[in-house]
Amino acid sequence: MPRESLKQQLQQLHDTLQQHPQLDDESRELLQSIAGDIAGQTEAGQADEALTEQLQQQAIRFEQDHPTLAGVLRQIVDTLGRIGV
Repeated sequence: MPRESLKQQLQQLHDTLQQHPQLDDESRELLQSIAGDIAGQTEAGQADEALTEQLQQQAIRFEQDHPTLAGVLRQIVDTLGRIGV
């Protein structure tokens, strides 16, 4: 069940990125890359703790200017924790 939740949250991240055109290209590309890495690693049955740390850092970075995006990132971090990352 957490893996299905993770897929939904990754889709929510993609949707949120599309709804925030004011994000700079570097941030958008980084978040899309992170989402792709998470999807690939969790489907392969492995995940990297560095990726979780990177998500946490991005959530902090976006907290003030993009609280919705930061919330989505925090949900993904929580879900990764529940599946053992």
